[in-house]
Amino acid sequence: MKADKTTTITTSAITAAIAAILASSALIIPVMAQPAYTQLVQASAARTQGSLFLSVTAASAIPRFPDNFIQSVLVFGYAWVDTTTGHGIVAAIHPSFRDSNQNPAAWHTHTVILTSGTSSSNFCIQQLGTSQAGLSIINNKLSVNIATMQSGSISPNVAASFVVQPDSGCAATGLGVKVLSTAGIS
Repeated sequence: MKADKTTTITTSAITAAIAAILASSALIIPVMAQPAYTQLVQASAARTQGSLFLSVTAASAIPRFPDNFIQSVLVFGYAWVDTTTGHGIVAAIHPSFRDSNQNPAAWHTHTVILTSGTSSSNFCIQQLGTSQAGLSIINNKLSVNIATMQSGSISPNVAASFVVQPDSGCAATGLGVKVLSTAGIS
């Protein structure tokens, strides 16, 4: 996935918005105990001629709107990643800032490129893009249906629940990823 002008502007805008939030907060709320929906039970990915269908099943019901845990972190989400390339699709929720035209105050998707992490983050966000996808939550299952023109040729082999955190060691965006739970793709 090549960085184009739109992706670069989006990444810069997102990074600037997060930096402004962090600078305006005298206190960053620490991560609370992890709810059961952060623990993945299974994950899947299937491609058709024009779409990529992704899903995760968590250990308990996934909240449709931000609860106390989600409000305590910068970003919470689920990711489907090709570990050989670092390319992925994420379904994310972050009530403290808006970076999407599709459902900005609740769940929405992004394309992402991850690189190796730091001592405090499992991965660094190298590039963050926008995407449009169908997303549904039914009890403990979150499903995404994304057009191939949005997802590219990604072939995810692992899914994860994660939080995004500021990390100065992540040079491209200043954003690190802390993995909470993983599941192989079936």
